[in-house]
Amino acid sequence: MRPRPQSTPWWCYAATGLVSAACGIAIIVWPDITLKVLAVIAGINILLLSGLLIAGTIGTHEDTNTTLRIVVGVAGVIAGVIVIRHPQGALLALVLAVGVWLILSGLVDLMGAIVVTGEHRALRVLGGLADVVIGILILALPKISLTTLAVLIGIGFIIRGLVLIAGGWRLRGERAVASPVATAP
Repeated sequence: MRPRPQSTPWWCYAATGLVSAACGIAIIVWPDITLKVLAVIAGINILLLSGLLIAGTIGTHEDTNTTLRIVVGVAGVIAGVIVIRHPQGALLALVLAVGVWLILSGLVDLMGAIVVTGEHRALRVLGGLADVVIGILILALPKISLTTLAVLIGIGFIIRGLVLIAGGWRLRGERAVASPVATAP
């Protein structure tokens, strides 16, 4: 197994995963929060995750789906900004922004799990499938209540956060094996 380049520190993945999982837990614990608070939490999380996607893509020298990952990252940044700037907007705008982002992000993870060899694919497949399914549910059921929407988004953020934490922890181990600390004679 070939370790990934030293482009993004492992702790960035783990910290982003913790924030994502915390946002998901907050949304599930308080599902009746106002649209404005839900939008700001979702927007911040989408911005963080999209920024990490762009940084991780630019920092690596792999040619596999680089353009697609950057396009999805930029779309996520735009969606996050829209959600944060217009939190009082219609619920449909929030549903579309989060639903589309989850589907695109999940598809990129699934394609990455298929294309990249030598990696532990199970986490990427699980996270990608969860994002796609939850995104489709959100878009397919536009008349669901805000509480149901909050729970679906929260579940998606928690799953993505756990996948990022596990990936960051695994990356930490890969990099430790790739560059062992020199021992004194």
